[in-house]
Amino acid sequence: MSYAICLDQNTPNFNINNLSSNGFSIYANLGNGFNTVIDQGVPANLLFSFPNGTCPYSVTLPQGTTQILVVDQCTFELDVAAIFSPANIAAGTLTTTCCYSIIDIPQGPPPTFCETCPLIFDVFPTSSIGILTAGNLTSTCGPVTDYVIGWYLNGDYSSPVITSGYGNLFIPYQFSHPLTGNSSVPVLAGNWEGIIHDIAINGVTYSSVSGSANGLPIPFESCFDTIVVDPLQCDNGTALGKYSHQFTFNSQAIGATPSPVSLSYVLDSTTQYFAYAFMGLSVWDELEIKFKSGNPSATSNPTLYSQPIYLEKIRVGTDAQNAIGYQLYESTYSLPGSYPTNVFDGQYSSVNNTWPKYSQFAGLFQRVLTLNTLETSSNPLFPDLLEITISPNPTNNNTQWVAGFQCLDSFDCTDCNFDNYPNQLPKIYKLELQKIYGCDAQRLLINQSSSCDFNTVTSDWMGNAMGSFGLQGLSNPSINLINSSPINFTNGQYIYFYPSGYIPLKGNTSCVIQGGSSVGCALPSTGTITFTKTPFQIQLTFNLEADYLYYKSYILSTYITTPIPCSGNTSVLYYKTYELSIPVQGINANCGDNTTGYTARFHVNDAMNVVYNENPLSNFWSITIPQTAITNCYPSNLSCDNCYNTIQQFINTYNSSLTSTYSYTTNVGAKFAYPISQTNINQGSSGGNSGSVCVTPLNDVQNALNYGEAQLYPWYSTHTIPFISSSNGWTNLPSLGAFIPCSNKTGSYPYEYLHGDLGLCYVGKLTGYSVRFPHLTSSGFDYSLSTNDFEIYTEFGYGATGSIQATQNIVPPPCPDPSSSLIYTYSASVATVITSSYFIGGVAPTLIIDP
Repeated sequence: MSYAICLDQNTPNFNINNLSSNGFSIYANLGNGFNTVIDQGVPANLLFSFPNGTCPYSVTLPQGTTQILVVDQCTFELDVAAIFSPANIAAGTLTTTCCYSIIDIPQGPPPTFCETCPLIFDVFPTSSIGILTAGNLTSTCGPVTDYVIGWYLNGDYSSPVITSGYGNLFIPYQFSHPLTGNSSVPVLAGNWEGIIHDIAINGVTYSSVSGSANGLPIPFESCFDTIVVDPLQCDNGTALGKYSHQFTFNSQAIGATPSPVSLSYVLDSTTQYFAYAFMGLSVWDELEIKFKSGNPSATSNPTLYSQPIYLEKIRVGTDAQNAIGYQLYESTYSLPGSYPTNVFDGQYSSVNNTWPKYSQFAGLFQRVLTLNTLETSSNPLFPDLLEITISPNPTNNNTQWVAGFQCLDSFDCTDCNFDNYPNQLPKIYKLELQKIYGCDAQRLLINQSSSCDFNTVTSDWMGNAMGSFGLQGLSNPSINLINSSPINFTNGQYIYFYPSGYIPLKGNTSCVIQGGSSVGCALPSTGTITFTKTPFQIQLTFNLEADYLYYKSYILSTYITTPIPCSGNTSVLYYKTYELSIPVQGINANCGDNTTGYTARFHVNDAMNVVYNENPLSNFWSITIPQTAITNCYPSNLSCDNCYNTIQQFINTYNSSLTSTYSYTTNVGAKFAYPISQTNINQGSSGGNSGSVCVTPLNDVQNALNYGEAQLYPWYSTHTIPFISSSNGWTNLPSLGAFIPCSNKTGSYPYEYLHGDLGLCYVGKLTGYSVRFPHLTSSGFDYSLSTNDFEIYTEFGYGATGSIQATQNIVPPPCPDPSSSLIYTYSASVATVITSSYFIGGVAPTLIIDP
């Protein structure tokens, strides 16, 4: 039989500093002393444990071996049989200076690999709800540097459901250890076993039959306890906030296509609705939810209910639209196929059966699925369940997403704003005419208040939901359960913006710093790219020409033929820099959701001095970019001109970045989609306003929404369209179509429009105003001409239940029609309320005018 030897150098018979160079001999005791030689000349480092050796060392023992002797052959004249006779051993009269060990051989089954070299995860809970957790792997036989583990479900060893691993020696694998915290893997309910495929311990490779490294053979068996994963249930979620089950997942596949993950969610017999929130971040992920009947034979249609009935299949992420090939007329809108034309007829039968849908929504995409049209199981032994699968983008091994789930027995449709319309809408309580002196500019602030707080939930229906709450957003107590939102409500206060927020009367020059940033991820490659930033220099090196040409093409786009001088006049062309950005993540990870970035800047004139080094015979290419400090040559003493100070801020930021140092390498050619951006000074002149000047949105619905405030509810977030897989792709089930019980809200909304991220929405206008100053002068404040005078016009009508079109068509730009929607005037120091319903208490608001 095979036996693994691993000696402890701390035993009394050993002095590892006094070993001979002859190696060790191994003898077997077959019942009459150590007369049988097993092996000779075995180097000591193969027998001892870490840090002095690489044991275990395997030998084959003759049948009937009861003991083995492992002895340093310190002298070739060593008489093993005589010295280590049974009598001497029994009497304890062994006389030798050679190091030795006598090992009893168990007469039962030989020890397994897991017993000889125990493997231990530093974190390894054996029970969980919906996730598999396993930390870093260690062994008593030495450091574990690389490994791949297959995870098998419910005793099915035909193939692993997922693979996890560590290191770069054995690739590919789908999830990187430690699988803890946000990297714990969501999995289906059941019994999970981890089995080593390949592992390197103290430099020695071991492989089971599922391994690919051809290491020393080890049995195909689990060295770890079974992990029992319970399903998600309506009553076993522990997370705070609206969603009792929450996941923030962060993972990196190595050399493999990212693996989908799935969850089991067992429903109660009383469950009527299922709410979810999902955030795909910059790289889209796909969410799929399937209803599985617990008792199909008890339904009226066992054939239908014996198969999964899909309730959701949607891709969510900033780049989701780029991945869909069926955009047609909907190319500028999300959720294609959720409505058939721009004029939606509201019928489920007309909903396009193209799946998945998609949304480029950057925040938490939220939806409530209605389940009460489905036939459900009343037998607790055979509960219905939802199988939730999240599939990462298969072209990117760097994934991150956020999800929350909640089952509901009922749904509260309370909407603070519209349940008591229009009394709950924001109303004006204070007006402030603010001024800037010297260059003379002014603005009007309209302060509003409402009995509805847009930042506090009044029910599961209403809430401040349409923002991006980041990765911790699911725990926000203010989150609601569908994508509904007030638009452009800012602390109860509206500022009517002209340049810089004020309407300038006198002419003035202003400068702002403007620039973009590198966004999106390019396709990876097999090349190695090294970025090195040293003082006053940027360098990129490549071993793949395609990567080199990729960066070269972008850097060449910055090239100029003549340097731009620092002229000393009011030109701002000299103040331009370029930013070279690289994605930063694991050395073998693609640019993706877990990516951060590092940016190095160079001046526009530096683009003329970039050095390109091309040596294809050596597979070496490089780009070296100098970085030169710049100075401020703009005149510093000009009145009504902020450019000098703005430019100095620009220069200080740029020059301080030149001495930084940084280095980063990617082995997979990770790149941003747009690695070069620019920052420059935008110079503009404004002012000279005289006569009647209006601040008003354009006469179209989109701008009316943007410049006021509206409440919207997406059709897709409130309606459910079940569908099944078919030979033609997907087949919708219009007879099972359903919606949350809030048609009195969405149905009464007077306007429908296509939102860029959420698709078709019901919209109700809540507030929005235009302002006219009738007597401005370009010479500045002139009180004899009443430059303080102003008029306020409404952009919506209270009496039309939020109709965005009530006054829209009679507010033509550039100025409102005084006979239509005028609600307030201030003229010749007299304030007049025209329509009291727009003001708190129906009385004139507080008025504050700067002198």
